[in-house]
Amino acid sequence: MDRRRASSSATSTYIGPWEYEVFLSFRGQDTEQNFTDHLYAALHQKGIRTYRMAHTKGEMILPTTLRAIEMSRCFLVILSKNYAHSKWCLGELKEIMESRRQMGKIVFPVFYHVNPSDVRNQGESYGEALANHERKIPLEKTHKMRAALREVGNLSGWHIQNGSEADFIEDITRVILMKFSQKLLQVDKNLIGMDYRLEEMEEIFPQIIDPLSNDVRMVGIYGFGGIGKTTMAKVLYNRIGAQFMIASFITNVREDSKSRGLLYLQKQLLHDILPRRKNFIRNVDEGVHMIKDRLCFKKVLLVLDDVDDLNQLEALAGDHSWFGPGSRIIVTTRDKHLLELHEMDALYEAKKLDHKEAVELFCWNAFKQNHPKEDYETLSNSVVHYVNGLPLGLKVLGCFLYGKTVCQWESELQKLQREPNQEIQRVLKRSYDELDDTQQQIFLDIACFFNGEEKDFVTRILGACNFYAESGIGVLGDKCFVTILDNKIWMHDLLQQMGREIVRQECPRDPGKRSRLCYPEVVNRVLTRKMGTKAIEGILLNLSGLMRIHITTEAFAMMKNLRLLKIHWDLESASTREDNKVKLSKDFEFPSYELRYLHWHGYPLESLPLGFYAEDLVELDMCYSSLKRLWEGDLLLEKLNTIRVSCSQHLIEIPDITVSAPNLEKLILDGCSSLLEVHPSIGKLNKLILLNLKNCKKLICFPSIIDMKALEILNFSGCSRLKKFPNIQGNMENLLELYLASTAIEELPSSIGHLTGLVLLDLKWCKNLKSLPTSICKLKSLENLSLSGCSKLESFPEVTENMDNLKELLLDGTPIEVLPSSIERLKGLVLLNLRKCKNLVSLSNGMCNLTSLETLIVSGCSQLNNLPRNLGSLQRLAQLHADGTAIAQPPDSIVLLRNLKVLIYPGCKILAPTSLGSLFSFWLLHGNSSNGIGLRFPSSFSSFRSLSNLDISDCKLIEGAIPNGIWSLISLKKLDLSRNNFLSIPAGISELTNLKDLRLGQCQSLTGIPELPPTVRDIDAHNCTALLPGSSSVSTLQGLQFLFYNCSKPVEDQSSDDKRTELQLFPHIYVSSTASDSSVTTSPVMMQKLLENIAFSIVFPGTGIPEWIWHQNVGSSIKIQLPTDWYSDDFLGFALSSVLEHLPERIICHLNSDVFDYGDLKDFGHDFHWTGNIVGSEHVWLGYQPCSQLRLFQFNDPNEWNHIEISFEAAHRFNSSASNVVKKCGVCLIYAEDLEGIHPQNREQLKSRGCNVVERSSDRAGLNRSGMDSSSSGSSDGRTNDPTLKLKLKRPQE
Repeated sequence: MDRRRASSSATSTYIGPWEYEVFLSFRGQDTEQNFTDHLYAALHQKGIRTYRMAHTKGEMILPTTLRAIEMSRCFLVILSKNYAHSKWCLGELKEIMESRRQMGKIVFPVFYHVNPSDVRNQGESYGEALANHERKIPLEKTHKMRAALREVGNLSGWHIQNGSEADFIEDITRVILMKFSQKLLQVDKNLIGMDYRLEEMEEIFPQIIDPLSNDVRMVGIYGFGGIGKTTMAKVLYNRIGAQFMIASFITNVREDSKSRGLLYLQKQLLHDILPRRKNFIRNVDEGVHMIKDRLCFKKVLLVLDDVDDLNQLEALAGDHSWFGPGSRIIVTTRDKHLLELHEMDALYEAKKLDHKEAVELFCWNAFKQNHPKEDYETLSNSVVHYVNGLPLGLKVLGCFLYGKTVCQWESELQKLQREPNQEIQRVLKRSYDELDDTQQQIFLDIACFFNGEEKDFVTRILGACNFYAESGIGVLGDKCFVTILDNKIWMHDLLQQMGREIVRQECPRDPGKRSRLCYPEVVNRVLTRKMGTKAIEGILLNLSGLMRIHITTEAFAMMKNLRLLKIHWDLESASTREDNKVKLSKDFEFPSYELRYLHWHGYPLESLPLGFYAEDLVELDMCYSSLKRLWEGDLLLEKLNTIRVSCSQHLIEIPDITVSAPNLEKLILDGCSSLLEVHPSIGKLNKLILLNLKNCKKLICFPSIIDMKALEILNFSGCSRLKKFPNIQGNMENLLELYLASTAIEELPSSIGHLTGLVLLDLKWCKNLKSLPTSICKLKSLENLSLSGCSKLESFPEVTENMDNLKELLLDGTPIEVLPSSIERLKGLVLLNLRKCKNLVSLSNGMCNLTSLETLIVSGCSQLNNLPRNLGSLQRLAQLHADGTAIAQPPDSIVLLRNLKVLIYPGCKILAPTSLGSLFSFWLLHGNSSNGIGLRFPSSFSSFRSLSNLDISDCKLIEGAIPNGIWSLISLKKLDLSRNNFLSIPAGISELTNLKDLRLGQCQSLTGIPELPPTVRDIDAHNCTALLPGSSSVSTLQGLQFLFYNCSKPVEDQSSDDKRTELQLFPHIYVSSTASDSSVTTSPVMMQKLLENIAFSIVFPGTGIPEWIWHQNVGSSIKIQLPTDWYSDDFLGFALSSVLEHLPERIICHLNSDVFDYGDLKDFGHDFHWTGNIVGSEHVWLGYQPCSQLRLFQFNDPNEWNHIEISFEAAHRFNSSASNVVKKCGVCLIYAEDLEGIHPQNREQLKSRGCNVVERSSDRAGLNRSGMDSSSSGSSDGRTNDPTLKLKLKRPQE
C-alpha cells in the first residue's frame, strides 16, 4: 500500500518503548525493609512505574532483570554500605552504566550512609568488598566493576547521612516525577499525511530518531507560513522526547524575541533544564555561558519554533559543542538561508498535501468526517483546488464553512476568488512585511505578472527595473515565497493571491490608482473608462475571455510610470485566434519612457508608434502581430536584449539593428513567412546569442557572417527557398547548434570548419544536398549530425580526422550505398541510424571498431544482405534493429553481444528452423575441426541474459522454428511473434518470468496459447483466425488486456456445452461477430469464477453491449443510482463495457461518485496495438475490475454513495481525447451470488428490461470445476460446482 495513503489517518502521539519509568538497584539486606520499601511506595503512589527485585543468591543476573534494565527510562542506584559486597549488585550496576553510555539513559545515585568518595575511589567497605571479589573472580570482571563504581560515584544525586529520610524520599519522587513525566504538546487529532512526511524526513536524515546515535545533530524544517512546520515539530517532539534527559520546546521564537527579548527565551530554556534553581542571568552573554555549561553533558531534545534571525540561534543553540552526546536540535523557520548559515546537519522542506490528503483534512474540518456530504462534492473540490494543499487554509476554510448551506458556500467561493480569507492572509503576510522595499516589489511583480516564467527572463526584466533581482529572487526563495523548478519561478496560489490582494488594498475603490493591474475585467474597465494614473506600473491583459476592446491614446496618457505591459492570449488560443480583438487608431501612442517589458501578442498596427521612446526597454515581444516593420525611423534601444516577433506573417523587413539595438542577444523571427531578407548588418551583431529564422519561407539569402562571435544557436530550418549557407569569416567557436533542416541548400561551404565549437548540426530533409565538405571533420566538438531524408546524398565523406565526440549519426532515408571504412574514426559514436537506406548493400568491417556503439538501426535497408562478420566485437551494443532487410542469417559472432537488450529481426525473408536457432545459438568454440574452431549449440543462451525486447515478427517462422533456448532469456519483457506461420507456441514460454507484453497478431495458423507466465499484462492476438476461444489457458494472469479483433470464426454452430467449456478454459468471451448471442450472457460468471481477483479487459467484434450489463446508455458516460447497502461482503467488482466505432490507441475508464472524484479505475483501460490501417469496424470492449484492486474504497464508506458515474475516454496519439469514438457504454455490479445465480438486484433490473431470467438447475449444467462433462467424472448425481446462467431476451410480439 502506498505509504502516503496508509498515513492518512490521524497520527498518534507516541511516547516511547519504556515499560518502567524507574529501575531500583539496591542491596536487599541493607535497605529493602526500610528506605527502599518506603521509596518504592512513594513512587508507586505518584503513578511512576517502578521495577524492583530482591536479589537472590548467585552471580548471574536473571534474563528478566536484564530485560527490565533495557525497558527502563532511568535508574535509582541506592549505594548502601554493603552494596559492593553483592556480585549481583555490581553486575547489575555494570549493565546500568553500559545502558547509560549507549542509550543516554539517566542514572541517579543515592549515597545511603556512605561517602561518595568511598564509592568513587573504592574506600572503606567498598575497597574491602572489591578486594574480596578479586580473590574469587577474574581481574577483568573486577576492573569493570571498579569502573562502574567510579562512574556512578561521579554523578550528581542524593547523599543521605543525616536528616529526615521522608524528606529525601519526597524530593527524589518530585524530581523523578518532574523529570520523566514528559509534557506532551497538543496537536490536532486529524494529522493527515503526517506519518508519511516523518518517514520521508527519516529517510533523508535517519539519525533524527535513532536513540543509539551519540552524535549531536541539528535539523531544520523550513517552508512558508501555514504549511505545517510547527505541527511536524510537535509530533516529532512527542514521539522521541522520552529518549532524552531533557526535552524543551520553545514556541514563537520570532514573536517573543521581538516583544520580550532574547534574554527571556534563554531564561525559558534554562527553566526547562533546571526548574528547581533560580537562573540569575543579567544579559544574553551570561545566558549563552550558562546554557553551554548546563547542557554540554546532557542528552537534550531542543525544538526552536519559528526562528527568523541568526541571533536567536546563536543565543539558544550556538553550535554542536553546547550539547551532550546524542542531543537533537530541531529548528523551524520560513528562511532556508538562515538554516544554511547556521550549518544545520540536515534540511527538510515541509511540503503541501496532495489532493486526496487535502480533501480528507478539509472534510474533517468542514463535515467532521473524511469525505464530503451529499451535494457538497463539487464545492469541496473547488475549495481544495483553491487552497492547493496548504494545511492552514484547509483547516481555516473548513471550519469557516462548517454547517453552512450550499448557497452560502457558493457565495463564499465567489468572494474568495477576489478577496482572500483574512485569517490566512494574516499568517502569510507576516513574512511579506519583513521583506525590504525592493524585495516586496519583486514579490508583487511575480505575483501579478511572472508566476511560472523562466528565472533568467524574470531576473533580466526586474533587474532592469533596478530591483537587484538576482539577490532579491534568491531571498524570496530562501524565505519560501517562491520555488525554482526547472529554472522556472513558481509561487503557491495563495501567496500569489495574497500579493494581488496587497495591490488591491492600495486603492480598493479606484483600480486606476493601483500599482499593478492583472485581472482582465479590471484592466478593461480602466482602459475603456480612461481611469489610468501615474500610479500604474504594470498591466497584464489576457484577451482570451474578452470581446473586442477599443484602446485610445487617452487611456494610457496618464500612465507615465508604466514599466511592464503584457497583452496576450492563452497559449491554446494563440494559434486559433479570431481577428484581433484590440482596436487601435493609426496614430495610437502610449507612454514608453519607463517601459522595460513590452509583450503585445496580435499588435494590430504596421509598426510601433512614431513617438515610441523606450531607452530602458529590455524585451520586445510582438508575436502574431500585424507589423510590417518594427519601427519607423531611427530608434536607439541600447538596453534591448530580446526581440521576438514570431508568426508575424506581414513582416517584410528588419532594420539596421547594429545601430538601433547594438546589445541585442536574442532575435526570434520564426514563422515570419513574408520576410524576404534581413538587413546586411545583422552579420555584425557581435553580442547576438540566438538567431531564429525558422520557417521564414520566403527568405532567399542571408548575409555573410562577419562578426557574430557570441552566437550560440542559429536556426534556418524550414527556410525552403534558402539555397546557400552564408559564408563564415573567422572562427565562431561559440556556435553550438546549427539547424538547416528542410532548406534548399545544395552544399555547405568549406568555411563550415570554422565552427569549431559546434555540437549539433541538423541537415535533415535537405533534399537538394548532394555532398558534405571534408572540412566537416574539423568539427571536433560535434556530437549530433542529422542527415535524415537527404534524398540526394549518395555518399558519406571520408573521415579524415578523428571525431571522438560524435555520438549520433542519422543517415536514415538517404541513398547512401556504402559507408567508408574510415567511419571507425568515430570512436565515440553511440547511435547509428541507417533506416530505409534502400541502396545500402553492405556495412564495412571497420564499423565493428565503433566500441561505444549502443544502437544500430538498419531496418528497411532492403538490399542489405549481411551484417559485418565481427559484429560481436560491439560489446556495448544494446539495440539491433534489422527488420525489412535481405539478411538471411546473422553472423556467428552475434552471440557475443552480451549487452543486447532489444533485437528486432522481423521480415528478414524466410528463415528455416535452424536459421533462427543460429541467430541465438551459434557459438565460437574450440572443437575438433581442422582449423581448431567449430560451431555447436550451447546448452543455454546466457549471452543474451540482458535482452528485454525481442521482435522476430514477420519472419515466416513455421512450426518448430522457435528454438527452446529463447525461454532462457530471463530479462525479456516484450516478445513480438506476429505474422508468423507456426501452429503453436512452445510451453517453455512460461519460463519467461519477466514477460509483460506478448504480440501474436496475424499468426493465422496459430491454434492455441499455452500457459503463460503470471507477469503477462498485454496480449495482442488480432487476426489469429485459427485461434479458437477455448484454446488458451491464462487463468493465472493478473491485470490482463486482450486484443482479439477479427479473430475466430462465429461459433454459433457449436453446442451450448461446448461453448461453456471454451469459456471456462479461456476468459476472453466469444470473439464472434454476434455479441448479442445468448452465450455471451454466460460469460461474466465464468470470467469472474476463473479470475475472481484479476482485472482484465477484452476487445471483440460486435455492435451491442451484452444484455447482462444491466445499466446501459448511449454515449461515452453513464450515471447510475446505487441500491442501499450495495457495498457488502458479497460485492466482487464492476463489469464495464463500451461499443467503439473504431479502435483507438487507448481507452480509459473513469469513476466519479457523489462523494468524491476518484479519477481512473486504477488506470483501468486498454491499450490497442496494430500495424497498418486502423480497424474500422465496430468492436465491443468489455472489462472487469475486482473491488479488491480498487484503491477508492480506502477513503470512506462506499455505502454513503448515492450514485456513481462511469465515463470512457478513447485516446489517439495526436488527439488526447476522442470520446466520440464511444457510441454506447454500460456498467454492472457483480456479486458473489452471481456465481450461483443472478443477484436479486440484477435480476430485477434484467426483468425490467424485458429479459426472461432462467436459472439452469445445477444437475443439468454438465460442467464440473475442471470444465469436463460431469458424466465422465464419476459423479453419481451429475451435479456441478459451477452452474451457469442463461438469459433469454423477450422478443416483442409481431
